[in-house]
Amino acid sequence: TNTIIMRTAARTALLTTAGFTDVLHAARAARPTLYDSDWDPAPALVSRRDTHTVRQRTTYEGDEIEVLDEAGLRAIAAKLRDQGVKAVAVSFLHSYINGSHERQARDILLEEIPDAYMSLSSDILPEIREFERTSTTVANAYLGPVLDRYLSALAERLEAFGYGGPLLIMHSGGGVMSVEAAREIPARICQSGPAAGVMAGANLGQVTGRPNVINLDVGGTSADVSLARGGRPLIRAEWNVDFNIVINFPSVDVATIGAGGGSIARVDAGGVLKVGPESAGARPGPACYGHGGEAPTVTDANLVLGRLSGDTKLAGQVALRSDLAERAIASISGPMNCSPEQAAAGILKIMRANMAGAIRLMSVRRGHDPRTFALAAFGGAGPLHALELAVELRIPEVIIPYVPGLGSALGVLSVEVRHDFVQSIFATNTRFNVAEINVAFSNLEARARARLVEEGVPDARVAINRQLDVRYYGQVSGGLTLDAGQGILSEADVSAIFDSFHVRHTEEYGYTLPRDLAELEIVNARVTAEGQQRAPAAPLFLGKSADKVKPSGARQVYFDDWTETAVYQRAELPTGCIIAGPAVIEQLDSTTLLIPGSSATVDKRRNLICSVG
Repeated sequence: TNTIIMRTAARTALLTTAGFTDVLHAARAARPTLYDSDWDPAPALVSRRDTHTVRQRTTYEGDEIEVLDEAGLRAIAAKLRDQGVKAVAVSFLHSYINGSHERQARDILLEEIPDAYMSLSSDILPEIREFERTSTTVANAYLGPVLDRYLSALAERLEAFGYGGPLLIMHSGGGVMSVEAAREIPARICQSGPAAGVMAGANLGQVTGRPNVINLDVGGTSADVSLARGGRPLIRAEWNVDFNIVINFPSVDVATIGAGGGSIARVDAGGVLKVGPESAGARPGPACYGHGGEAPTVTDANLVLGRLSGDTKLAGQVALRSDLAERAIASISGPMNCSPEQAAAGILKIMRANMAGAIRLMSVRRGHDPRTFALAAFGGAGPLHALELAVELRIPEVIIPYVPGLGSALGVLSVEVRHDFVQSIFATNTRFNVAEINVAFSNLEARARARLVEEGVPDARVAINRQLDVRYYGQVSGGLTLDAGQGILSEADVSAIFDSFHVRHTEEYGYTLPRDLAELEIVNARVTAEGQQRAPAAPLFLGKSADKVKPSGARQVYFDDWTETAVYQRAELPTGCIIAGPAVIEQLDSTTLLIPGSSATVDKRRNLICSVG
């Protein structure tokens, strides 16, 4: 992800059909700021001068109407070799239905520039929508040489440590894949870190008997919000790494906002208090770190309100200075003509409002009632804000894992091998051939099973899920991905899938068009292949149980007023104990705040199951 954002990969070229030079650069003709005439888009991953076209053509049904110009292609290859191009993306028109010209071009290019990394759209994403297919293929080629070097170095280091087992790489779809697969599809691992955190929340909900979970991961600069329903995270078909850089692989659905412990508070020209998205980062960090930061941050506000303590080192290393935090908050309370406590409480209230907005975006606006979910809090700052956020959203329970600061690491332990395969289909609810749909699923399933066999997954642990992308006829974007069941489909089965579209569309978007007026179309068949878990990732702790525990101390904490609050050490809490709020629970990687009226129970996996009250 950083390689794409910073544009630090090797020089990459794009080869496409004659007449379509600007397929990547025209993009979606969208812009994030409608009225900003000074805005300029970030550069594409491949410049226009590195975009080359060759004569060839197939129809949308896959019929060849113009052969590939081999002589012209060899001339282009010679130019790329002279320019030192390290990677080439090949994306021809309609290659999603017939990729023979792309494969022919790859063979010729490798004869001329054998060391170049090749990425074909017919291999990477055989899916309709020309720009999205090209963008994904370009991103894949762009990352190929970088990731290849990284994985080679990683494998060498592990071997030097004496590790001889398999190496699996997390990807954005919520699973892991082999090193060989990661080398083939490097664009698949963008967003793998947030994806691991999402899987941690889904797994946490499953092992605690709460399959509906809203996942909140709050760090120093941002907060990630995701949702799992029925034990499975929500998946979206594409992801934008940067403006008009689209990667069309299924990925976990995550909303990220600029709200974290380092988010900076300020009073604008109108006297209104604002928080974020600007962040103090780790250096210089919040004012209380004592590294030169002077701007008031969320961490400073928590320290001023007693929710964090100057006596406790952050992560066991960073001492927090209350005097510097108070000075920073005074720069806010002065212009607002209020007390430091009121200013600090206002900072936290605005931050929670920002996070609540992101949660509503992921839940309410998509047809999910947050009152039927539990809130799983991760990150160094998530447990500090989770219970007050739950009150605002009327979420009844908050779950805090034993090591909330290690959410992504926990998530990697809770996933297995997963691969996604797609094939475009042309059919509508009034004109479809059920035999063609079954053949498409059969081919995809064969590819999926073969890939899992290559990665050592035994047949007994293979799980295959089949889906169809359905949308209104002629719709350019949007639509829904619907479950297609198992086994051979009948015409009645396909009709039932079309019928389910209207129900799901109403849930997702709040409306559906009249069935007798709106024609529907199938766009893609999808198959997801997973290796099912052999063992749960969350261990049971077999220590002593007790329903009560003594606090390690107490201090004044500001809620609506200053309140004497018990302080507990998370590592000393036995399973089964119940802690009544208000209370502060400290640990190395995070701090949990129990608000008045709430309570927390330590379960057998040392998770905190918090009742909001």
